[in-house]
Amino acid sequence: MPRTLTAVLPLVLWGGHFFFCYAWAAVACERGSDPAWALGAVSVLAVGAATVLFVRALRRVCQLREGHTSPALHDWATLVTAALSLVAIVWTCVPMLMVDMCSGPAAT
Repeated sequence: MPRTLTAVLPLVLWGGHFFFCYAWAAVACERGSDPAWALGAVSVLAVGAATVLFVRALRRVCQLREGHTSPALHDWATLVTAALSLVAIVWTCVPMLMVDMCSGPAAT
């Protein structure tokens, strides 16, 4: 069970970040405040955590290969999900950089 949780943790991190970004933006915009600072801070923390998970997984795979032991499937799965979540978190941040978050559709 701990191996499965280790492999899934990066995806849970990305899912939590994704949910928080959209929920916080909706609530903050509804209240008339700017969500940018909170979203920026949470995104930096999420990218940092995903980077730590990726580096740990990469180090584990490299240590096993140097020790002449073949990494198991869960080691590779952890590495791939960590890389995927890191890219997904950064990709989730792209709209925050490109769009004014609280501007709705233009009135015609």
